[in-house]
Amino acid sequence: MNQKLSPLESIQEIKSYMQKSTRFLSLSGWSGIWVGSCGIISGLFAMYLINHSDINPLNYHYYGVGYQTESFYSLKEVLRFKLLMVEIITFVVALAGGFFFSVKKARKDGVIFLNHVFRRMAINFSIPLVTGGFICLAFMRYNMLIFIAPTTLVFYGISLLMIARDTLDEVKKLAFFEILLGILSFYFLRYNMIIWIFGFGVLHIVYGIIMRNKYDRK
Repeated sequence: MNQKLSPLESIQEIKSYMQKSTRFLSLSGWSGIWVGSCGIISGLFAMYLINHSDINPLNYHYYGVGYQTESFYSLKEVLRFKLLMVEIITFVVALAGGFFFSVKKARKDGVIFLNHVFRRMAINFSIPLVTGGFICLAFMRYNMLIFIAPTTLVFYGISLLMIARDTLDEVKKLAFFEILLGILSFYFLRYNMIIWIFGFGVLHIVYGIIMRNKYDRK
């Protein structure tokens, strides 16, 4: 037998329906934990490659294209290729894991994952991210690897800010923290990898734990 809803319950049900139709609510806490774990692992591995290389980006980025002995050119090409591979693999693995956990949550909640809100978010998220990616490629081309970490933090934060209105409120807070850390990283270049690990790694894990406690376990 169908039960009549009270006016308050009816309002809450309408509000819930409107949120589900206009906002993307399938972000899983496990997605944040997964992305954060990938960030920590890749950041530590990148630091290992830099510290065990015969050249250090902290020293040679000022020379730009004007400092090109044959041995230097060979060494910087190797380091640049390794770091690029780390970035690509990290992006693919983090994206695949985040997608998997979000799809799983959407199925559990009984909602369509690839809806019109997701498509709008994907476009808004990609524009700043792709822009930042091309800027980072330019830094690589001119041997300014030291600026890549802060640039990725800033543009990733902007990407999150672009989709904040279409998803959970916690995303906006995460976006501001990422942008702030990126700006801070520009001013403390010698610690930029540590700041990057904190931004992409630790913050995502903290965000994921908060999301799991606040939303996933309901």
